[in-house]
Amino acid sequence: MSFLRKWGVVGLLFASALWLAPAEARAYPAEPYSLDEGNKAHTKRFHILGELGMFAGKLEGDQRSIIMSPVFEMRFQLTYNFLMQTVWGFSYANVDLEDADPENTFRVGNPYIAFHYQGKKNQFTYRLGIGAAIPVASLSNDINDRVIQSQAYYLAAALRGNTDLWLWDPHTVSIIVPIGFERRKPSGFLWGAYLDTGALIKLNDKNARTSKTDFLMQMAAMMGYQATDWLRVGSRFTLVLIPKWVEQNTQLAVEPYLRFGNENAFGAIRVNINLDNPYGFSFDARQVWGLRIAGGASF
Repeated sequence: MSFLRKWGVVGLLFASALWLAPAEARAYPAEPYSLDEGNKAHTKRFHILGELGMFAGKLEGDQRSIIMSPVFEMRFQLTYNFLMQTVWGFSYANVDLEDADPENTFRVGNPYIAFHYQGKKNQFTYRLGIGAAIPVASLSNDINDRVIQSQAYYLAAALRGNTDLWLWDPHTVSIIVPIGFERRKPSGFLWGAYLDTGALIKLNDKNARTSKTDFLMQMAAMMGYQATDWLRVGSRFTLVLIPKWVEQNTQLAVEPYLRFGNENAFGAIRVNINLDNPYGFSFDARQVWGLRIAGGASF
């Protein structure tokens, strides 16, 4: 029954977001990353963005883990309708066992490159793209080292509700098709819907996934309110499905946020709360939450 109640609440909130529907649109989707660009769909040619994700807590037995995970992103408007996006993430993990010496590792994620067709139609901003994650993330041959290295990758994804897993999946090449649209009311309410589908193709058996190729579907719904010219409050709801990966085939999360700034620069604070297994409920013992601090500028 608790499972049905959670889905009922999510459904009600998403239906409310649709009912609130709208007028002027925001620019590039995936709130609150996007920079406002006034009434036109695209006026700034170059965007640079950054984020630091953090988690600290006990996971198994007496193991205490600390994760620091920065992500850097650049977007370049090639033409009025075409945009190139690059994303690259990193992860530092510190694991402290009561009866052993602490272990540390710094891991490089998979660079992601995508091209988007985007535009504005009446009240909507929309995009459709194709992207690929280059298989840079890797695990060592030593099985003992591999344990903490795997944690660095998968906890970097977990503190984000498993979204954008292709950045953190070691020994994997990924092909992703992102779709999104947003709409905004003059009263300040805005909402968006996002769907990323793709394939995770495992290149090496060091990767923990049992299937050679896994299908991934990532869905997100966003709603917010522009409280002042410089402050926005809102929340995102995300659901990540990987049907054949039994241990992590679903992850549902909610992410309230504060976003402040203008069309030239912004900052954001977000808290990711995982609602179900494998990483939720976030604030129960041995589960994972995520604090995310982001910022960016446009030129």
